[in-house]
Amino acid sequence: MSLPTPEYDGRTRDEVVATAVAAVHRAVRTWTGQDRTDPGRALIETCADMAVALRDRLNLAPDQRRLQVLRLLGVRPYRPATARAEAVFELAAPSPEPVVVPAGQEVATRPVGDEEPVVFSTLTEAVLNPCVLIAAGDFAPAGSADGALEGTLTTFGSGAVVTPGTAAFAGPAFHLNLPYLGDFPHPDDTASGAGRDGTAESPYPLAVLSVPVPGTRVTLDVGLSRTRHAGGGPAPGHWEAWQGTHWIPCQVVDDTATAPGAQGKVVLGLPPSHAPAQLLLRRPDGQGGFYLQRLRDVGLIRYRTDPPRQSPLTQLVLEPALAVSVPVVQARLVRNETLGTATGTPGERLRFAHPPLPRSTDPLVVEAVLGDRTAQWTYVASLAGSGPDDRHFTLEPRTGEAVFAPVVAGARGPRRHGAPLPAGATVRVRRYLTGGGARGNVPARTLTVLRTPLPYVSSVTNPAPAVGGTEGETAAACARRLPLGSPLPERAVVPADYEQLALAASAGMARIHHVRAAPHDALDPARNYVKWEPARTTVVLTLAPGTPKAPAGTEVTTADGTKVFTTTEDAARRPPEAAPAARLTLVGGVTTATGMFEAGPYRPDGGITGPFKDGGRLVLGLVEIGAGHDPANLTLWVTADGDRPAEARIAVSVFAPRKEVPWWDTEAPLAYAAAPAQPVTVAGGRPVSGHPVLLGDAIPWQAAVARGEFATRAQDAVARLGSDFPTEEAACWIAVQILDPAGTPTTTYTVYADSGATEEVPAAQFEQRTTDRGPFRSDGKPGQFFPLLYSPVCEPLPKVKVGTTEWRTVVSFENSREADEDVVVNASTGQVYFGPHMTDGPAGPGQYGAVPLPEGTPVTVAGPYRTTLGADANDIPPGGICAVRPPGAGIVGVRNTTASQGGKNGYTDTSGGSTRAGVTLRIVPFVTTDERGWFPFHMLTPSRDACDTLRRALRACQPEGVPVWLVKPGYRGVRFDARIVPADYRTAEERAELRAAAERALYRWFSPVGGGPDGTGWPLGRPVYVGEAFRVLEGVPGVGRVATVELIPVDPESGIVSAPADRIDCAPDETVYSVEHRVTVAEVPS
Repeated sequence: MSLPTPEYDGRTRDEVVATAVAAVHRAVRTWTGQDRTDPGRALIETCADMAVALRDRLNLAPDQRRLQVLRLLGVRPYRPATARAEAVFELAAPSPEPVVVPAGQEVATRPVGDEEPVVFSTLTEAVLNPCVLIAAGDFAPAGSADGALEGTLTTFGSGAVVTPGTAAFAGPAFHLNLPYLGDFPHPDDTASGAGRDGTAESPYPLAVLSVPVPGTRVTLDVGLSRTRHAGGGPAPGHWEAWQGTHWIPCQVVDDTATAPGAQGKVVLGLPPSHAPAQLLLRRPDGQGGFYLQRLRDVGLIRYRTDPPRQSPLTQLVLEPALAVSVPVVQARLVRNETLGTATGTPGERLRFAHPPLPRSTDPLVVEAVLGDRTAQWTYVASLAGSGPDDRHFTLEPRTGEAVFAPVVAGARGPRRHGAPLPAGATVRVRRYLTGGGARGNVPARTLTVLRTPLPYVSSVTNPAPAVGGTEGETAAACARRLPLGSPLPERAVVPADYEQLALAASAGMARIHHVRAAPHDALDPARNYVKWEPARTTVVLTLAPGTPKAPAGTEVTTADGTKVFTTTEDAARRPPEAAPAARLTLVGGVTTATGMFEAGPYRPDGGITGPFKDGGRLVLGLVEIGAGHDPANLTLWVTADGDRPAEARIAVSVFAPRKEVPWWDTEAPLAYAAAPAQPVTVAGGRPVSGHPVLLGDAIPWQAAVARGEFATRAQDAVARLGSDFPTEEAACWIAVQILDPAGTPTTTYTVYADSGATEEVPAAQFEQRTTDRGPFRSDGKPGQFFPLLYSPVCEPLPKVKVGTTEWRTVVSFENSREADEDVVVNASTGQVYFGPHMTDGPAGPGQYGAVPLPEGTPVTVAGPYRTTLGADANDIPPGGICAVRPPGAGIVGVRNTTASQGGKNGYTDTSGGSTRAGVTLRIVPFVTTDERGWFPFHMLTPSRDACDTLRRALRACQPEGVPVWLVKPGYRGVRFDARIVPADYRTAEERAELRAAAERALYRWFSPVGGGPDGTGWPLGRPVYVGEAFRVLEGVPGVGRVATVELIPVDPESGIVSAPADRIDCAPDETVYSVEHRVTVAEVPS
């Protein structure tokens, strides 16, 4: 026999009065009780009021007892969480002294109507230090030790050594009166020697500030070089700041310098850890050595290209710093509050004036002051692990009281948890935060009010929305969430434990769900949870003469042959292109073999006109071979303007000019040719007649290439240069000597360079396989598998041939039936699985996937497939891919131009179902909506800080080795186009209000946060019907009827609109997002 279930008394006051009147009427038939002025009626109504009050208290008694039991079980409601944001304080003008933004500085939103403004407080003190740019240029590091950087700083482009503090780098005139605070060395603060040991790095642009400016926004005026890189733009890269021991990224707030050769502004948000640096600059001592100039406590910013290459900057100027970024939290900072005087009794409670936030940046600490002694007690979430001498306290969530040293009776007697306060001590707290709630999730650029003015500060704003604010859980919601006997878990074991512990972390999440999306283990025997991704790079191939292109699918490898990459596009040979050049002439008065030549103006079109000395016949030109060419396979084509006979010849000699050594020896050139002209098509598709010079066939040239005798910068080739010479490195600079019997002093010669190089083409790290590990034969039974393929396998997964029939490769057998010729491939092991026979499958008992019959049928791979190394092929530096497999086939060389990246290792469960794949939690953060209830889609992406908070909370209570993945649920974008008819005649303004109310109802109902039938968000997996919009709109006050409604699917990311539908299905891990709703109100009721 079950226990009787008591029922609540739900009668209203009128029903109680009616029942009493009827009972008196049955006893006294002559009294009807209909006269409300009758004294008997008044007495009954008075008693009814007393009965209703008593009924209300009795109805609340079960809830009170329930909450008391939950409290004894240790159940606590979720605490409110505070919203967090970054506030940027801006100065009205540059300040001659540091500007301090103190901790606890309050900023707020502007009040709207009767609503109170939302107040945020700064968590830490921030200082905006005025600074100057004392040096900038290309820094060539020579090593580092003890946090000091050593190297040479040269001006952009020219290569001259920078002198810190000169006028070119002093910054705006306003800053000239600022001291350098000892940045410049004293006369005796120098050192000399060969420098420190360290690995040499490529030079990079460096800005040296007089002081570090953590958390500050700085604006740099930069100029870019004219060099274009892949994609047609400037060299890609990132800005970094010196943290004290290493470089860390800077936030790029704005960047208008986007085109090669242009100037623009770059606004950087420097990290809070920007630290002082010691910089040792090498300066020449005039005797072939150098000495070190020390710059103390400077701030360093650099620009690092990806991959490291020649500096893309030509100038860098610092503007005055006018903004500093400070983290703020939606809370108020309370300082120096006295809680009371301690009695020293166990279980003592002291109340805070305001509910404190224990999960703030600083630990919550109270002090007990007795005489001249002060002791500290630290907050812990639970006193269960505290010993009798531990100075810990906890908080009572209902009242906000601090609880000290409670005594709990146990099997071995009473035990005290935590040390008691000393009797008579004054208990105080120096600072704590109070606040929190979802109201703090304010939009971007709304924190614009300074509650307390600050000197020099003119404005404040939040560039991004505040996120993370959540409301505290009510007692009723806590009781519904945790029925009796199921308190908040202390360990994460089952999925519900993970959900509750994650919500209890107060990380600003509105909903957290565990959804098992994986099918039955036997139906998904491979369990390819993470697919293998090949690393990718770009390569330039060198083709033999006469080879027009290299086809897609060409395999190239590293020097050891272990990492194979395959091109994915045809690589077309680049036509010969005009090499930029300048005329060489003799320097007057120079009789030595070095320094005897000077170069004229740099000509990008490559024209060379006139002999190197007056009255001579020899023409000498300084020719630039661009960085994209391979000198070892170089061919030159020399053309001369004017009409020339076909049999005319030109004698061409090639030299390697270097300004410090004699190089012009006409008896021993590196290469020589005197061939007649041949037709050739150059860049732009233009046919010309050129005289070939096959440098790749010249033995002296190849020897010079092997010895590295070529200058890569014009400044290293010739001592004196004309105008407009580039500063970027080239493949090499060469001198071309031309002797033309038919030439005149006005003949213009052009040198075209052709190294057989192709255009850059993408290559992926996979090896094409055409064989398997067979032979294997079927045994005719369900569920068989074979280690058929070489592994790991990347997509597309291959088909499998059973006999002569190709079978389809599927992810799992969940949707396969008995006659479906399907297989499953394990990408990590190469095993191929055939369908099992299930007794408890999703479609009932039976065979899932066909069995390869008859017995003995061969099983082979159908067609080629790809194997990859995944992440092991990442970070191959430029030039690391240098061989072709197989050699020959018209390809003589290859070089990767970018570091390989993007390779990822796959993950499959190879245990046959004995291990778990991990825990996947679908998380939906709280969002800030506008007056309609709409919010942008990107706000559903949880912040990194929120995810880190969740992981830290779960890491302390989950089993080791169980991975936890925090992912967004899938979102089905919906749009409703509706037409409603008002209940009565309305003005245009009233119709607009009715339209806004109808749209607001749709946004709030079809919302992943706060929507759905129970108001906690649209349930995962619940389909959307067009009829639900009818019901929602009919409930809007003022709506007479709903004329039409269309449900339109919209992709929330791309905005692609599909055809209207009556129903949109959601997968088990999907919910809805209201992209847009359009409601039209009829002008008249009908």
